[in-house]
Amino acid sequence: MTTVTYRDYYDKTLIIAEGHSGSAPRGQDLVCAGISCLVYTLLNTLADEEASGRIRLVRNVVRDGYVCVELESFDFSRERIKGIVDTFMTGVYMLSESYPGNLRVE
Repeated sequence: MTTVTYRDYYDKTLIIAEGHSGSAPRGQDLVCAGISCLVYTLLNTLADEEASGRIRLVRNVVRDGYVCVELESFDFSRERIKGIVDTFMTGVYMLSESYPGNLRVE
């Protein structure tokens, strides 16, 4: 089971994705592929946003079965960053509705 945790507090956002979905053998797991695609798209987008000075990545940890990203957004970019994170979370929620035994959102 993969768990995605999302917390938004003050000017910071925390997203943690951990675990393995276990819906198929390694290399054939479509749920894992979907989650990975969403997570890596988010990470690359946030790296671009940091390079443009719109956010500060407080924490960015990527390991097998574990991703943790914490970011600080600024007043001038808060709505833009909220849109990026909301799009990511929409994808995660849709995937969790289709595969509730493999993906949980907290």
